[in-house]
Amino acid sequence: MNRGIKLVHDFLTQMDAYYSSPDTSFYDNAIERKFFEQKLRHIGFKPYPNDGLVTFGASGTNLCDRQLVFKNDKATRPEKSADIPFRGRQRRQGTAIVDYVQLDLLHMPKRLKGAESFRMAVRDNGEWDFEEAAQERRVFSHPHPETGELVSFAITAKPDGKFQYTPDGSRVIFEYKTKASGLRAMNGKLDYKGAQDDHQRQVIAESLVFGINEALIVYESTQKPSWFSDEESSSVTKGQKTWKEGAPLPDMRAFYVKITEQMQRELLDELARQSTLVYESRETGEVPDVSVEMTGKCGFCQFRGHCKITMTDGNLTKLQRAEVQMAKGSMAGKQTHRQVKAFIEEVAA
Repeated sequence: MNRGIKLVHDFLTQMDAYYSSPDTSFYDNAIERKFFEQKLRHIGFKPYPNDGLVTFGASGTNLCDRQLVFKNDKATRPEKSADIPFRGRQRRQGTAIVDYVQLDLLHMPKRLKGAESFRMAVRDNGEWDFEEAAQERRVFSHPHPETGELVSFAITAKPDGKFQYTPDGSRVIFEYKTKASGLRAMNGKLDYKGAQDDHQRQVIAESLVFGINEALIVYESTQKPSWFSDEESSSVTKGQKTWKEGAPLPDMRAFYVKITEQMQRELLDELARQSTLVYESRETGEVPDVSVEMTGKCGFCQFRGHCKITMTDGNLTKLQRAEVQMAKGSMAGKQTHRQVKAFIEEVAA
């Protein structure tokens, strides 16, 4: 069994052992109190140093060029608007789940009586090494991938946890993600693509900050299998069944990432390139053009309105020509084509 498979196996086995045990129905008062006291100590706004450097959040290293420029422009404010109510509840649900998974992890050494393979690391000051307590900002000077000139920028990271892998004492970055798409959709996508690219970029960024080159990215579906098997239930359609071959479909999946120097260098290259765009925009007031690839990142962008009104006619024409070509070729109707088309229609409206 290679190391990646071993770590994934050990983590899922530990989680299943904890959640299936009757001993885990109650929290230990001392552990729970310490957990919430640590949370309270770190409530509050922590500004970055006023050094003028572009600062990338580890979870925000996949922004498009324009979004990054807008974000770093003090005169451009994020757009705030009402949303569909279920999305707010979904965000709240995801945050709450991660909080309680962290609390559960802190109870595992006691409840599992030393049989756990992963423990939350402890900092020198006695705090558990996760979230705001673990947050660090590190400055990098990296050559621009085209010009070779050194570009300075920073990365800040606050992981869902840093594990100590008890069999050998090594450290592992921990990121926990919730999925509301349903059991079958989550498993189907993960079986096909594995951990999401942006989540892998996140742990690569965190590895640069913390010097840890292994990570576990864990996904939990907010849909759970039927309490009892629904395989034989005629009232549940085949596509909605949550049991298969006598067992519930997995509601939790884990993926191991071994972070290499090449992965780190490729990310630093990209961040150096994007940082240069921000610094140039501060001097000239110009923003990068929208490319076909960028239109796939509009869904969660807080600058859509500003992006729309600052589009040049030349940029729009380029996108329209690209959309026409895609409509005539093998990309017609595919996701990338739909995204470009939707962006053009929104700008033209």
